[in-house]
Amino acid sequence: MAAKKAERATTPPTFRNLMTFRLHRVARISERISEQYYRKHMDLSLPECRVIGITAGYDCVSFKRVAAAANLEKSYASRVVSSLVERGIMEKLANPSDSRSVLLQLTEYGRGIHEQTYALALQLNARLQAPFRREQVEAFVDFLGMLEQQLGRTDALAEGPSDWPSPMTSQAGDSLVTRDSAAVELDREFARHLHELLGAYLAGEK
Repeated sequence: MAAKKAERATTPPTFRNLMTFRLHRVARISERISEQYYRKHMDLSLPECRVIGITAGYDCVSFKRVAAAANLEKSYASRVVSSLVERGIMEKLANPSDSRSVLLQLTEYGRGIHEQTYALALQLNARLQAPFRREQVEAFVDFLGMLEQQLGRTDALAEGPSDWPSPMTSQAGDSLVTRDSAAVELDREFARHLHELLGAYLAGEK
């Protein structure tokens, strides 16, 4: 035990152990696999599949909402939509409430494409989740949901280091110690949920 502590103390810090680094890595690997998967089976890019899936959730939806939900820059989202329109998967409609924007809607052919891509997405998810127990998957999905909320609350922190919270924290469950009162705090309830999820996961690994 003492040897392990000494080893940790002498090991230089690395980004590879940070949650953000691992999230980015997992996201990139997931995107690469999904891109290859949909290209092979549907000849569609991952962004095209996302736009199709989001649009399918509405009878008619604004371009702005689709671009935001797909997390795509407007210029890139515009090219994706144009490609889908050219292939007869999607159509643009005039927006009666805003002449400066357009509404998007899947064509009948596009709705069939969506059914196929959704079936493929279910298969891909099932394959990725196969090695894990259902409780692990559910706990992970719950964690991702809370993490997404936390990222939304701390989005303003990306403006600059002066706005970021201090890496120093108090005891588990307490709020983050921040340099600036404007920084968003990690509330106790959120920390408690994370602690419970982590404990359940570690218990399941034994």
